[in-house]
Amino acid sequence: MSPAPKQKKESLTFEQSVSRLDDIVRRIDAPDTALEEMISLVEEGLQLIRSSREMLNKAELRINMLENEPAPQSSESAPEQPNRDNGFSLF
Repeated sequence: MSPAPKQKKESLTFEQSVSRLDDIVRRIDAPDTALEEMISLVEEGLQLIRSSREMLNKAELRINMLENEPAPQSSESAPEQPNRDNGFSLF
């Protein structure tokens, strides 16, 4: 069985990267995978992990920015809500 066609790593979504990583792990675990192919797969996997971490970091920054945006002011003066930690974390 030949490896799946490689897409440009930057164009993959997070979900596609995770799916490809799953494929890589299955291929590495297969007893018929040659050493050179394993090395190539590990290299591709490490690149995918780096790009996935970068996507997660960007998503976390966006969420933090959204959480810290001031709420739109209504014409009625509403009591200000305390800033609560909702326990949401990407890590």
